[in-house]
Amino acid sequence: MKKISGLSIIIILAFLVTGLNSCKKDNETLLTDGVWNFENITTDSVDESIQTIVAGFKAAYTDATLQFFSDGTYVIEFALIDDETGSWELAGSSKLIFTPEGGGMKSAVIEDISGKELVYLETFIDTNSNPFNTTTTWVK
Repeated sequence: MKKISGLSIIIILAFLVTGLNSCKKDNETLLTDGVWNFENITTDSVDESIQTIVAGFKAAYTDATLQFFSDGTYVIEFALIDDETGSWELAGSSKLIFTPEGGGMKSAVIEDISGKELVYLETFIDTNSNPFNTTTTWVK
């Protein structure tokens, strides 16, 4: 009976390890499968200046598309401003790291991802050292 219990534990552990690795692969596949269309950006900040800046981003992102490529690059095509290109990576199954060409890096936490919707959260610090979040939604 102990051999069956030991074997059962090994099988369960194998499924858990495979399941954790497949989460990352599944999110990579969802990200790179097609073109994402900008839907919305919101903030939890009550600061009117931050809300105005986020509204400006929302206007700039109107009609924008985002495409992730399996080679680790991405492009955001905007209707009103210059496009953004760079590299991306998935750290774990939910941390999305963007490195735009020209420098800088930004990271986001994937809140929701499916074949139809991508929602990620970015955290920033305002001029008074207060953290605030923006939530960006893309759809297919």
